[in-house]
Amino acid sequence: MRLIVTSFGSEGDTRPFLALADGLTSRGHETLVCLDRSGREEADRLGVAYRELAGDMRSHMRGGRGEEALARATSDGGFDGLRLFADFARSYTTRWIAMIRMAIREHRPDVVIGSGLTVWAAHAAAEVSVVRFATAGAFPLAPTRAFPSVVSPGMPPAWLNLATHHVATQLMWSAFRRPVDRARRALGLRRFTAIWNDVPAVYGYSPTLLPTPDDWRSNVRVCGDWHLDEPNWVPPQALADFLAAGEPPVYVGFGSMVGTDDVTRTVLDGLGAWEGRRIVLNPGWNGAGIEGLPDYVHVIGPTPHSWLLPRCAAAVHHCGAGTTHAAARAGIPSIPVPFAADQPFWARRLAATGVASEPLDRRRLTVTDVRRAAKQVTRPSIRGRARQIAAEMAREDSVGAVIDHLSTWSTPPAGVCRENSRNKDRSETRARTAESR
Repeated sequence: MRLIVTSFGSEGDTRPFLALADGLTSRGHETLVCLDRSGREEADRLGVAYRELAGDMRSHMRGGRGEEALARATSDGGFDGLRLFADFARSYTTRWIAMIRMAIREHRPDVVIGSGLTVWAAHAAAEVSVVRFATAGAFPLAPTRAFPSVVSPGMPPAWLNLATHHVATQLMWSAFRRPVDRARRALGLRRFTAIWNDVPAVYGYSPTLLPTPDDWRSNVRVCGDWHLDEPNWVPPQALADFLAAGEPPVYVGFGSMVGTDDVTRTVLDGLGAWEGRRIVLNPGWNGAGIEGLPDYVHVIGPTPHSWLLPRCAAAVHHCGAGTTHAAARAGIPSIPVPFAADQPFWARRLAATGVASEPLDRRRLTVTDVRRAAKQVTRPSIRGRARQIAAEMAREDSVGAVIDHLSTWSTPPAGVCRENSRNKDRSETRARTAESR
C-alpha cells in the first residue's frame, strides 16, 4: 500500500504516528508523514518521507497565550484547552488541507490516515482528492458503554459513559466546526456531518491495558501501541556512568506539561526521603527548576523511553499515552501524577491493571504522598504484575494489525456514502445479541 499519515502537536501527538509510519515503511509500504516542523529531525533519522505542516506546537507553547492556555487546561481537566485548539483551527485548517492535498498529488496514496487536530483537514483533503480515508488515535475515541471518554473529568456513573463520549466529540468539533466548514465550502464540499461509522479506525494503544469493548463496530481495531524500539541507542557517557554507579534509579518526567516546577520538587524530595533512591530526571518541555539539585538526581536530555525505562526501578510520570505504554512495556511500576486530557484516564487504568500506585493529585501533592506511593510500588505483587503485563504486550503486533485492518476493511473513497450504513449497524447489533444468547 501507499499511505499518508498526518498528525500535529506535542511529542505524544506525533511520535506514535512516526513510529507507525516507520513500521509500515519497514514492511514494504510506501509511507509519507505530514507533521509539524518538530517531527522533521526524527523523520529524517528514521528515513521516513516527510512533509511539513504549518505551525509548531512547541514554539506556540513557549510563553504567552499558548502556555497560559495549557496552564488553564491542566487546572480544569482540559476544557479550557478547547480555546487553544480553536486557535490552531482558525490559523491552520485551510493551510493544512492545502498541504495534505499537495502531498496526495505527489505521493498518490491508497489511504490517508488522519489523526488528532489534523483529522478534519486530512478528511477534507482525501475527500476532494477522492482517496480512501481512515482515522487513527493513540487513545480510544469511539463511543462505548464500557468506560467514559478519556477526557471526561472524574469518574461519572457507568450509565453516563456513552453520553460522555458524545459530549467530548461535540466539544472538540465545536473548536473546529467553523474553520472546517469554511474550508470545505471553498473546496466545493458539503458540510461535514458524518459520524465515522463507515471509516476504518485504528487505535495505537494496548488491548492488554484496555480491552476492546463489546459494543464497538467492526470498523474499529485496537492494534497495540505504535512505538520506536531503539536498542542500539548510545547514551551520553555521564548517563551511562550514573546508571552503572548503583541500583536502578527512578525515572521522573512530565513530558510536554508546563508549570511543573513545584510538582517536580515535591516528587524529588519525596523520592529522596525514600531510602535515598537515585533519580533520573527528564525536565521535558518545562525545562526549568533543575538548578541546585542533589547528587542523587541526574538530569537528562531527550532519551528513548524504550532504552531507558527498562534500566529503571519505577517511573513517575504524567500518564500521557506514550509514557504510560513505555513504562508498561518496560515491565516497571508507575507512580501516576496526571495533569489533563487523557492522562487521568490512563492513570486510573494503570492502577486498575495492578501496575501502579493510586494516582497522585498534583494540586495537593506532598512529600508524604510521594513516599507512600513509592513504598506501594515496591510490593512484589505490583512488580510481578508489571512484568506479566510487559510480557503480554510484547506479543502485540501493532503495525501488523493496522495493515490487516486497512487491507480487509473495504471502504469507498472519502466522501462516497455507503447506503447500507444503518442496515449494517442494525445487523451487527442483532448478530452480537444472538451470540450472547
